[in-house]
Amino acid sequence: MRILLTNDDGFDAVGLAALWEAVRALSDVTVTAIAPRYPHSGLGHVFTDRLTVRTADVPPLGKVHVVEGTPVDCICAAVHHPHLSRPDWVIAGINAGGNLGVDIYPSGTVAAARQAAIFGIPAVAVSQVVVAGKPIDWTRAARETAAVLAALLRPDDPPPAGTDAKLHLLTRRALVEAPVLPPNASPCWNVNLPRLADGQPTTEVRVAAISRDPVHLDYALTELKDGGEQLAYVGSYQDRPAGQGTDVEATFGGAITLSRLPI
Repeated sequence: MRILLTNDDGFDAVGLAALWEAVRALSDVTVTAIAPRYPHSGLGHVFTDRLTVRTADVPPLGKVHVVEGTPVDCICAAVHHPHLSRPDWVIAGINAGGNLGVDIYPSGTVAAARQAAIFGIPAVAVSQVVVAGKPIDWTRAARETAAVLAALLRPDDPPPAGTDAKLHLLTRRALVEAPVLPPNASPCWNVNLPRLADGQPTTEVRVAAISRDPVHLDYALTELKDGGEQLAYVGSYQDRPAGQGTDVEATFGGAITLSRLPI
């Protein structure tokens, strides 16, 4: 199985290294990484018509293909570059911050997965919810991602050695409730990891609908010295609506959440 890793936080982001650690748990895989040179968080499904690709050595991943462009550009380059093999799966992440509900539209992480699915390649976007004042536990994020990916990519196989067998089983059970794919559609998943208290185990994996509730966008106005005005976002991510049965409710409630991404 050929797996392509990408992200929207840049080729040297710690989340990409954590994703690499997660995918290493799978056996019989060839892993390639292609990622943007600079962060492109929040730019959505943007692509350009000229792609410059270089390589860089990034521990612990090794050689990474670095694109002067967006996450969507990375997928286009991976599929069309004559020296790169077409992947069997594309995994985007691990994003530093949740991609829940309407977040899927501006998200570069989600856009990369969506573009892969447009090309007919199964894909997964993985994001780690952030809570102010609490650093991300990337080791935990990698461990949880490994169990989820193993269940998604190889649902009929037992959990790989070293993978969290309980989370793997919970994911497989949750997938029973997943909506049936339309004919000829490639699987495209959005995965969000909750930020639980240190030491608190994750005990639930849910398949949930993507929330359509708008996020409350609150801004503070500041007068600038040159006579202009600046609006700065001051809203709270945690105060967004969490409708029953949605990905927002499930993730805020402490579950690892899986949602089908619309294409």
